[in-house]
Amino acid sequence: MKLYAPVQRQLSAYCRVITRSEEEALDLVQETLTKAFESFDTLREPSAFQFFLIGIARNCYRKQQRRSKFFGKPTEVKAVNVEVAPDSVEMQHDVQLIRECISRLNAEQREVILLFHILGFSIKEIAVNMNITEAAVKNRLARGREKLRKLLSDNESILTHRISANPIKTLTK
Repeated sequence: MKLYAPVQRQLSAYCRVITRSEEEALDLVQETLTKAFESFDTLREPSAFQFFLIGIARNCYRKQQRRSKFFGKPTEVKAVNVEVAPDSVEMQHDVQLIRECISRLNAEQREVILLFHILGFSIKEIAVNMNITEAAVKNRLARGREKLRKLLSDNESILTHRISANPIKTLTK
């Protein structure tokens, strides 16, 4: 529990991002902790506990995804990813838009974007954790950022078009 307390929020945020559902994220955290407890003796380095948990969560999620291809997935997808306490209505809208755009990335890009930008891992740490090369991490980051830029600019142009198509009418006597 001493190892888990400092990484609890990051694991929870990671699970919410990859599942895109609050309920599924809670289930994934529970399953991850159960498996981590069962295989705790395989942890070589206590300083790598966060990667240990994220690796277990990733493997559990992938297993669920493989099973859902055969048995279906009856859950509702929500855009709840990372805990944010926005200050204004505009900020809430921006956060929701970013969440939706991140959810439209492919799983590899979404995971690398999350680990690097939201959880703050280095490229080297991500490469080791995901068992891929640093070049692959950089490639996924670059492609994910580019796709996010495109998705966000497309959404901005749609909003601008809606606003300009509906001019505000003033009341006159």
